[in-house]
Amino acid sequence: MEQQAEQSLPSQDERMLAMFAHLSMFFGSLIIPLIFWAINKDKSRFVSFHSLQALFFHLAYTVVLVFLVIFVAVIGVMAGLIVPGESGPPHIGALQIIVILALGVIVIGFIFVSIALAVINAVAAYKGGMKKYPIIGNMVYKKVYGVS
Repeated sequence: MEQQAEQSLPSQDERMLAMFAHLSMFFGSLIIPLIFWAINKDKSRFVSFHSLQALFFHLAYTVVLVFLVIFVAVIGVMAGLIVPGESGPPHIGALQIIVILALGVIVIGFIFVSIALAVINAVAAYKGGMKKYPIIGNMVYKKVYGVS
C-alpha cells in the first residue's frame, strides 16, 4: 500500500473533486482537471495532486491515441497500395486485412486500459487514496508533495 503524504483524510469535497478530475476523461478531458488544479493548487495538495495527475494522463492519452490512429490509417493506406507482384488498381488482400485488424485491436485495447486506469484512480481518490498512474504519477507526486 502506498504511503499517504497527508495525515488526515481529505474532506468529502476534496475527494469528490479528485474523483471527477480522473473521470473527466469522459467529459471535458483536459479542461476540468486544469480548472480543479487552478482553483485548489494553494488550498488542497490532495486535489492538486489528483488534478495534475489526471491532466497529464489525459494529455498523454490524447497524444498517444492520435498517434496510434494516424499510424493505423497510414498502415491501412499502405496495405492497400502495396501488393507484391501485381500491377493495376490497388486492392486489399487477406494479410493486409489481418494487419489492419490487429492494429485496430491494439488501439481499442489502449483505449480500454486507459479508461480502466482512470476509473481505478477515480475510485481510489474517492476513498482518499493516493493511487498513481504509471510514470506520470511519480512525477506529479514529487512536484506537489516534494517527496517520492
